[in-house]
Amino acid sequence: MAGRKQTKNASAQRGAIAFLAVAAALVCILVALLMQLKCGGTAPAPQTTAVAPTLTATPAPSAAPTPAPSAAPTPAPEPTFSPRRATIRAAGDLMMHEDQLEAARRPGEGYDFTSQYALVRDSLSDADYTLANLETTVGLYSDKPYSGYPRFNAPPEMLEAVRGAGIDFVSLANNHILDRYFDGMLITVANVREAGLDYSGVYVSAEDSLEPDIFEINGIRVGFLCYTYSTNDMEKHSDARAVQFGVRYLYDRDYAADVRALRQAGAEVVIAMPHWGAEFRRTASSTQVSIAMQLAQAGVDVVLGGHPHVVQQAGMMDTPDGEKTLVAFSLGNFNSDMDEDYADTGIIFEFTLVEREEGGFDVVDPGYVPVFCWRQDGLTRTIPSLPYYDQPPEGMSPEQHARLRAGVESVDALMGPEIARLER
Repeated sequence: MAGRKQTKNASAQRGAIAFLAVAAALVCILVALLMQLKCGGTAPAPQTTAVAPTLTATPAPSAAPTPAPSAAPTPAPEPTFSPRRATIRAAGDLMMHEDQLEAARRPGEGYDFTSQYALVRDSLSDADYTLANLETTVGLYSDKPYSGYPRFNAPPEMLEAVRGAGIDFVSLANNHILDRYFDGMLITVANVREAGLDYSGVYVSAEDSLEPDIFEINGIRVGFLCYTYSTNDMEKHSDARAVQFGVRYLYDRDYAADVRALRQAGAEVVIAMPHWGAEFRRTASSTQVSIAMQLAQAGVDVVLGGHPHVVQQAGMMDTPDGEKTLVAFSLGNFNSDMDEDYADTGIIFEFTLVEREEGGFDVVDPGYVPVFCWRQDGLTRTIPSLPYYDQPPEGMSPEQHARLRAGVESVDALMGPEIARLER
């Protein structure tokens, strides 16, 4: 039994020795590892299968575009002022005597006045707008026939010829507007409207008399004030409405109020057409000069007179406040059968309205075309005088030609230095 106990102990000893040997080996390995770490070594990494990374090319940053040098901004051009302008012409008295009526009569067909204005049509039309003084009533009244002096009444065909010759506007404020009484005046207005003519100076109702007479010419609003000194006492035999509102009379007027009403209604330019003065007197009276100054001081830009049947002086009128007004005291006859000295001579008066940049309008380039009422075989034709000054038209008598020349010379002497003579 002792032998068996020894064998068991020997085995145990051998097991213990083996365990110690293994433990000592492990200690040695640990010591070695610690020494490597202490000396900066790296423990061997476990073996793995390396996977090559997929390389994606990183685009090189693009250079920022260099902006092209920009020119300094061009300033917007200042708006160019383009003034409004309008050239206006004005003819004198349009009469209707018996010989004129008879020459226009076409039995069974009515009347044709075209030939009386045909030779001066180019002169009348050479403007943006043309004015005249219509010194007759128009259209039949009651059972009275058409007639000449002293109670003028013309057929509507006269207005067709006037409009066709280039006239746009007629003043109706004159001493013959009641020749067929108030009702005849209403008939005249109706015929003037029917002919497509603008007009001023008479009114068909009280409401109508309050409406401003403003007409647009090339975009310029032009107001008109037409007055007459008289209606030959016919107002005493006419409806009271003729005086109450029907006719605009020259005297006892508040010209400043009239101008102010037009301006407040939008008129940019004011033209006055007074029917005044003494017949056949070739220079303006002191009364005409005084009224012209009152109109100028009231703010009227242009004054165009009628009634004397002969041409009177024209020029620029200076007002005390330094303004200027263009005044033609009388334009003479335009188409008439009168045979008094110089009553066969008239002018077409011209001027131009030009807008000022600072506001308002200038009246510039005034001029005149001498015209002559050529009576031949009962027909009165208005012609421009200057083309025939040296050589008369075919059929004109030496006496008539002498009157034409005398008329031109007379008119030249009456025009102020600012007024140019125009060929046609």
